[in-house]
Amino acid sequence: MLSVTVTLTMYALLGMECGVTPAGNIKDPTRTIPRAVVIGTITVAAIYIASTAAVMLLVPADVLATSTSPFADAARGLGDWGPLVITIGALVSVCGSLNGNIFITGQLPMAAALDGLAPKFLARLNKGDAPWISLVLGSVLASVVLLANYSRGLVGAFTFLLTMTTLAILAPYLICALAELKHSWKSARRWAVVALFANLYSLFAIIGSGLEAMIWGGVLVIVGLPIHALMQRVRAKSAAAMA
Repeated sequence: MLSVTVTLTMYALLGMECGVTPAGNIKDPTRTIPRAVVIGTITVAAIYIASTAAVMLLVPADVLATSTSPFADAARGLGDWGPLVITIGALVSVCGSLNGNIFITGQLPMAAALDGLAPKFLARLNKGDAPWISLVLGSVLASVVLLANYSRGLVGAFTFLLTMTTLAILAPYLICALAELKHSWKSARRWAVVALFANLYSLFAIIGSGLEAMIWGGVLVIVGLPIHALMQRVRAKSAAAMA
């Protein structure tokens, strides 16, 4: 149960790595991006901790254990208009998150294409310099996955997709932590200790995602391997032709 909680909690903290994705469209990225990532992460963490603590203090433990809308329950202490304010805030948050996710859906495949790790057509831009093929393809795939899990019910489908999303991010986190552990083991033992804890946390959260999510994650990796192999051959041929 603890590992499941760790996985679900991790979902709320995902996204800071996306701050480096639009580096090519940002002025002075080497200075702006680190500041944005650090300040954004600290701000979000502070808001999460403060809001969660407020709910735990305002809502009795027995009510909170069975509540399906804890923030609305906490806001009822402000009056009848409290839950409405929370609902409006939730809608603003959802729209902002959706906007950011759509943006990343187009930017990530385009970045992979520009690095030669994905087909070049994914980097094709429209008149507004937006990677429209990546956006359309990503939106279609997301819709297909959602419809394929519709039989689980709204909550079940949301939980499964949330778990898959977290698992898809945890795998790169684990690889990066392993690389940092190897890099810092001899030269920076303090960073190596941090990397070690990151490895343990990532493994624990991956296990918490459950067998089904891990199987589907493995399937998605296997599906991507032929594309990766094909792009490696294309890059090798291009390099040989230039030589």
